[in-house]
Amino acid sequence: MSRRTSIWRWQLIFIGTVVAVAVLVVALKPIIFAAPLFGAGLLLAMLTTIVVLLLPWDRIPVAGVLVVPVIDILAIGLTTQAPDIRLSFLWVIPIAWIASYYSMIAVVGGIALSAASLLTVGNQSGVLSDVVLRMLITALALGFLGTTIHLGMRRARAARRLLRRRSEQIDQAARRAQTHERRVTQIIDALDIALVAVGADGRILKMNDAYRRLYGVGGTDGALPAPAVEYDDREGEPVPVDRTVLARAARGETIAGERAWLFDAHGSWRALEVGTQPIASDLDEDRAVLVVIEDVTEVLELAEERRLMSAILNHELRNPLTAIVGHVDLLLERPDLPPRAADQLRIVASAGERMQGLVTTALDASRPRARVLSEPVDLRTLVDASVSSFLPTATANRLQVQVAGAESLLISGDAFRLRQAIDNLLSNAVKYTGAGGSIWIRLSRTGEGLAELTIEDTGTGMTAADLERLFQPYFRSERATSSGVSGTGLGMVVVRDIVTAHGGTIDVSSEPGAGTRMCVRLPRRAERSSAA
Repeated sequence: MSRRTSIWRWQLIFIGTVVAVAVLVVALKPIIFAAPLFGAGLLLAMLTTIVVLLLPWDRIPVAGVLVVPVIDILAIGLTTQAPDIRLSFLWVIPIAWIASYYSMIAVVGGIALSAASLLTVGNQSGVLSDVVLRMLITALALGFLGTTIHLGMRRARAARRLLRRRSEQIDQAARRAQTHERRVTQIIDALDIALVAVGADGRILKMNDAYRRLYGVGGTDGALPAPAVEYDDREGEPVPVDRTVLARAARGETIAGERAWLFDAHGSWRALEVGTQPIASDLDEDRAVLVVIEDVTEVLELAEERRLMSAILNHELRNPLTAIVGHVDLLLERPDLPPRAADQLRIVASAGERMQGLVTTALDASRPRARVLSEPVDLRTLVDASVSSFLPTATANRLQVQVAGAESLLISGDAFRLRQAIDNLLSNAVKYTGAGGSIWIRLSRTGEGLAELTIEDTGTGMTAADLERLFQPYFRSERATSSGVSGTGLGMVVVRDIVTAHGGTIDVSSEPGAGTRMCVRLPRRAERSSAA
């Protein structure tokens, strides 16, 4: 409230009361106006009110405002000359005004002025003792009222100051909290890892810029569907809405290092590594989960580029070395070779073999180590699924495929990679078994507690020399090459790496024209090794 409004309010309350008294006097006892000072007091109060309404109080010092209630006290003092009525009660208004905004000295001064007016101007009818008693009672009543109002206003002002300081402290704390939140938000937005907080109802509570860029979400509104779509694999099938990363996180599922594929708004495939962790919340708040999404597309692309480079180096270095060493061996078998030339060729052969070893070591060291998941896997289920996928081809070639042994064979491992190994083994059996042949698959448990998978066929078979080179990358036996069956020579390398990563072994026995027997043994509980 402004100073002008406050002054107007007090003065209008005062003049309103005075006017009401004047109207009552006119109506009930007009003879009182015969007292000249009574009318003068009323006139002084009205003139003071007019001046109060006209003055620019915002430019007048606070001490100057005290003049108004003092004049009101004098105006009331003039009206006390009227006989038979006691208008001294009107001093309550200016005394309350002074007590509300000024010191006790000003209050005492106002009470003293009121008492002096009562003694000098007031109606003196009656004995002196009555006049003095009336003056003292009025002074005491005004003093009690003024003291009470003054103390109450002091406490109210103190409370207002305290509330103001508390409010300023709260505002400062709020500003500091907002500044801290902005800093945290800036730090989180600077991260390349996508972060998104999800409520139990599936609603996005908070997300950083990396998530917005990755999923194509604009602004802070996570209610709209993201233009990016999750898939179960690269160029696979779209993930159902209730199986998306956010939907699973909202249901409270624990996700740790899972791979997800995203087809973003720009038409690019993104490989994601996803994890979740709960967020601390108050008792009255719903459960929230933080979803951490890392874009590993570049990492996979670099790994693929490294694999391709390794394959190129393998082909461009190892094949020429193999030709060199092979032709040197042929030359060393010649009976007419001079001793000195034979010694020189042996040096060439030794250097070539050493170079082959160096190339193999370098390629093996650069090959990325595959991670193996540890999850319950039923080998029988994987075998049945693999047989179902190759059965049409086997049937077309009039091959008999039989699966026997354990109806269920549980181990701990990576279902995806184990299925890949089984597919490679079964693919070789189908490709290199002639029409009308047979393939037998058996699952069992060994005495050492290992899971054993045996795949045996009546195919072309391999020589002892072929068996020694079976697990060399890009090796294909002469029989396989001459058969016209396509192949890369990498299938058995992949099988060996997967089996080794699971802590298992693979044994191969074969004879030309008598078929091949592949025996894979795996521990029931996968070893905690990430080596391929």
